Amino acid sequence: MVRGAVALSKILSLSAMVIGIVIVGFGTSVPELMASLFAVLGNANSPELHFGNIIGSNIANILLILGLTAVINPIIFPAKPSKRDIAFLVLSLVLLGIGFLKGKIFWWYGAIMAFAMIAYIVWRLKKPEGNDDEIPELSGLFNNFYFSLFVTVIGIAIMIGSAKLMVESAVKMAQFMGVSNTFIGLTIVAVGTSLPELTASIMSALHKRSDMAVGNIIGSNIFNILLIPGITAIAYFLKDANVNKFVEIKDNTLLTDLGIMAVVTLVFIAFAYKRRIGRIAGVTFLIAYAAYTTYTYLAAK
Repeated sequence: MVRGAVALSKILSLSAMVIGIVIVGFGTSVPELMASLFAVLGNANSPELHFGNIIGSNIANILLILGLTAVINPIIFPAKPSKRDIAFLVLSLVLLGIGFLKGKIFWWYGAIMAFAMIAYIVWRLKKPEGNDDEIPELSGLFNNFYFSLFVTVIGIAIMIGSAKLMVESAVKMAQFMGVSNTFIGLTIVAVGTSLPELTASIMSALHKRSDMAVGNIIGSNIFNILLIPGITAIAYFLKDANVNKFVEIKDNTLLTDLGIMAVVTLVFIAFAYKRRIGRIAGVTFLIAYAAYTTYTYLAAK
């Protein structure tokens, strides 16, 4: 799916940073979206799994994925990140934080979050900033628009089925291990749905395309925070408008995890302006992620 999406973007003559933020960022967030929808709308009926997945994925994107990527090949930022990208990243944190403090994501608040995400995409596509270097030339069938579109759609279809199986299995794992759905969402489901980001970032780093690797993480985190809770709240409301007026955040411990996600995001922004994440920083990120996972496990027990 990611390869098809990048090919489509190349055919449409978009820049590498825009591809990383908008196309790959959205594409690699599809698993989080599908898992969250199934967690809330499916048989699992677990908002904790949904919100844990969002927070856990964003933490994993920065600490685990960027950490591992930097260990493989130090990340050099071609330029300082766009102010609008950082602004939207901070705005998304604020909007989600307000929802958490209220303990509910109402359908209309979800609509505001989704609209903000759409506005960001349109804004980003109209006025691209940052590095506009071209991505490598396409080869073979990926030069064909319709083939690339077909591959992208097939990839999305496979992920939808995989997300359904993941959520159902995750709930059973939580019951078997004697831990909460929140823990499973913050760790196992979060890492599972972040595997596309891991693949895209590592491949970008190996090809010395730090702009796409960084853009992927920025875009994916914004999508995770704004679009996924927004769409989920709207879909939950449409399922039964008379009953499902909001998605409730029942587990208060998630506030702590939200705070950790905010701190991790600010650390990432600081490194982005420093324009380099070296191997030592990468190892530090990985150690921090291991410590966070241990903390969540002990808290769940």
